[in-house]
Amino acid sequence: MRIQYSQLEIKISGKLDKMFQKENCFIQAQPGNVTLPKKFSEIGEAILDLEVRKDDVWVVSYPRTGSTWAQEMVWLLGNNLDYESAKQLQITRSPLLELTAIFAEDHTDWLKNSIGNSVDLVAQMPSPRFIKSHLPLHFLPTQLSIVEPKIIYTSRNPKDLCVSYFYYCKLVHDLQSTFTEFCDLFLSDNAPMGDVGSHMLSFWNMRHKPNILFLKYEEMKRNLPEMIKKCAKFLDIGCTDLSDDEIQTMCDYLKFDKMQKNPAVNLEPIIGPEDQLPVKFIRKGQIGDWKNYMDDELSARFDKWIEDKFGGSGLEFEYE
Repeated sequence: MRIQYSQLEIKISGKLDKMFQKENCFIQAQPGNVTLPKKFSEIGEAILDLEVRKDDVWVVSYPRTGSTWAQEMVWLLGNNLDYESAKQLQITRSPLLELTAIFAEDHTDWLKNSIGNSVDLVAQMPSPRFIKSHLPLHFLPTQLSIVEPKIIYTSRNPKDLCVSYFYYCKLVHDLQSTFTEFCDLFLSDNAPMGDVGSHMLSFWNMRHKPNILFLKYEEMKRNLPEMIKKCAKFLDIGCTDLSDDEIQTMCDYLKFDKMQKNPAVNLEPIIGPEDQLPVKFIRKGQIGDWKNYMDDELSARFDKWIEDKFGGSGLEFEYE
């Protein structure tokens, strides 16, 4: 199925323009009524037609589910724990497929000079490629379902996800809105990347396929050594038989405070030094941080929304 684009409803478009301070910056894409940056229409077909390789390793997620953290773990496992090469920017060694559209209006000089067209970059990478995407399933390359490379999907409880996404949009895209206004956008499925429920469930419902590993952010936080072992076994490339010392070294490297200070993953070379920014790209990483932002009424709205989206699916979340 090809992608069809249309203008957003005037009310929604006006709200997004005001919040992101750019006129007509988003469009609606089908299937799924997905809100995407307008620039996506220039690369969407190329993404659908991208040649997929059997030895690709994909990390797919809705934004702000720990994908940067997971991608670093996956890249290290697939590259024999090469910490020296990991000093290169993650966004170039494990590029975000749709980055050209995401940074269409922001950080354009860096994008042009360092990445160019992100789809072309991925197409030209040598194998094995480590690729990341936040796109819904229907907007990913059609060959994914045919070639069936390894796909790791990361999820997170929607309350913490929404808080993190709010601050990400403020940091990277200069979002100007209250948290409540952003929640209204999120709960109406109009946030960029669209409906969280269908995004997660499309991969949750394929979790039994041998080429798909479905991870939860909260499980990574609670037991990272086991998640490292699980991913290593699933990938079956690079490091598959890790010693206790190697696992401990990885865990130390992947500690949140170290990831926050690691310029290869914290976007500092792109968005500027963290001491000059209002919010860190890798922020808190806490389970239950939503309690600091949601009152009982807003939390109840999320509870109902989560039940409507995920009830009966078997996908459950940890909130504290």
